[in-house]
Amino acid sequence: MNQQDPYRLHYHLMPLQGSLADPNGMCQINDTYHIYYIYNPLACTTKERTACVWGHYSTKDFNHFKVEPIAIKPDQPWDKDGIYSGSSLYENHQLSVFYTGNVRYQGDYDYIHDGRQQNVMMTTSKDGIHFSSKQLLLTNDDFPASMTKHVRDPQVFKEDCYYMVLGARHLENKGLVLIYKSQDKIHWNYWKQLTTSYPCGYMWECPDLITLNQQRILLTCPQGIPQTEVYQNQHQCGYFEVIGDWNGECDLGDFKLLDYGFDFYAARTFLTQKGERILFAWMGMSEASYSQNITYRDGWMQAMAMPRLLTYRHHHIYQSPIEQMKDLRLSHQVFLPFERIYKESLCFELLISNINCDEITIQFRKDCYLRYKDRMLILDMGTCGDGRDKRQLKVKHLDKLHIYSDTSSLEIFINDGYYTMTSRIFSLNNQLIIESIDAHIDYYELGQYQIN
Repeated sequence: MNQQDPYRLHYHLMPLQGSLADPNGMCQINDTYHIYYIYNPLACTTKERTACVWGHYSTKDFNHFKVEPIAIKPDQPWDKDGIYSGSSLYENHQLSVFYTGNVRYQGDYDYIHDGRQQNVMMTTSKDGIHFSSKQLLLTNDDFPASMTKHVRDPQVFKEDCYYMVLGARHLENKGLVLIYKSQDKIHWNYWKQLTTSYPCGYMWECPDLITLNQQRILLTCPQGIPQTEVYQNQHQCGYFEVIGDWNGECDLGDFKLLDYGFDFYAARTFLTQKGERILFAWMGMSEASYSQNITYRDGWMQAMAMPRLLTYRHHHIYQSPIEQMKDLRLSHQVFLPFERIYKESLCFELLISNINCDEITIQFRKDCYLRYKDRMLILDMGTCGDGRDKRQLKVKHLDKLHIYSDTSSLEIFINDGYYTMTSRIFSLNNQLIIESIDAHIDYYELGQYQIN
């Protein structure tokens, strides 16, 4: 890997080499946060299929990070072809990690109805760094006969008992989640499934069943929703409200997207000791047709989105940057309404508030534009998108824009995080131009993570 690669991000987590994908198993142990992720160290050295592992960062303040040793490797017959997504549960001074062990047979298989094992595995740790021997909890034979071989990504949480939520694909190509119960985290019994009465993709990946402001919510990534003006990506990442009696009959409400940009997938959350719900996501897109080879040539691919604090009100999830992001601010400049702004920087925070106009144009880099007109917010990547063109979002009234630019990313928080747009951007042109608008603008130069 070329450490001088100008596209390496300043305040986002990336692999040292190879590729990064789904964040997993985030947790807090004493004063340390642990962030695990799907990691393939060999992804940029060969075109052959190679097994992924769980990479690991730790931090105490979300500004200084440590690269920990690989957390979980494929060293058992039940996970020999890759350590797939999962979750963790910390209780009684022990961290229990649950993940999918992938086994892929050689031969003429479709790998949907046959040709693979998706095994639910568990391993434990006292410190989040050193892990014990592994236990096999569930195999394909433990899943309902109506499921394909695509059942994976276990999330485990505790209430009156232990619950496990698994993303699944039905034989009729319908996405859903399976829910299991246990009294000891070892022996699991099938309980029920949650799905929609309407078509919503053929497979639901990365389920995360959480509670926000006393509302139970299912975050997940439906694959196979037909692309429309709303569902613009190859696959989607969003959430459902769980409606009804959890212990009886319950349904899922309408599906809502978590992000309207190009690069946001596999969102998973964890609860801090303060009771804050923090979200991490992969700043990429599963099976996207556009190229990511700009950084591939320097030996690495992909990154995580900024960690975000989740709140819930009026049947909607709001996302906001975590408070620790303010510690990266290096300088502050205030612009009054109708000032024309020209800055030369790649790494900055831009807060546009008290917006009192119907049209806005912001230029990033060479020819990437964020425009608001006729109640439509449009992100036009120009030649900076590496094959991507536009994403658009209907916003009836634009009150606030909170924008974070890094060397190769843009994250846009709209109306206090009611909407977000997240995208990688590939241009080293460092200009920021804002034509005169009636709004208050705060501009901050940002520093970078310290990573050991």
